[in-house]
Amino acid sequence: MRTSPHSDSCIAWIDISDTVSGTSARKFIGKYISVARKNCKILSARPHSGSVLCTRCYRWGHHSSQCRHLGVRCPLCGGPHREDSHSLMVPDDKVAHRHCVNCTASKREKRNHSATDRACPFWKHRFDRDWLCKQFPAK
Repeated sequence: MRTSPHSDSCIAWIDISDTVSGTSARKFIGKYISVARKNCKILSARPHSGSVLCTRCYRWGHHSSQCRHLGVRCPLCGGPHREDSHSLMVPDDKVAHRHCVNCTASKREKRNHSATDRACPFWKHRFDRDWLCKQFPAK
């Protein structure tokens, strides 16, 4: 996220899956990483109570290490391929087509966006765990 529209600096957040005590994450705080030939200091942030987006199936509510989906899923179309293979796996006339797996699962009418699109209602409510839990119909 850019700090302001006219700024040359930005802030990046990285979620680190760790133990409850956070012992692994603490090892990174205060260290430096190189980004675009600039040294950037790693600072701590306040933990949030939001729900996580699985980077394997792109559904909200669980981490990829706990995902029960059999294979990977494309965040753009929900197909059984990775995002970097999207243009190879989808017919040319449907490459620009987007399909949100979360809105489809919750039976929403508007699904013509990707699972990582900021216009998605799930993205807008990503820190509201109660809202997210209410979106999926009981089986």
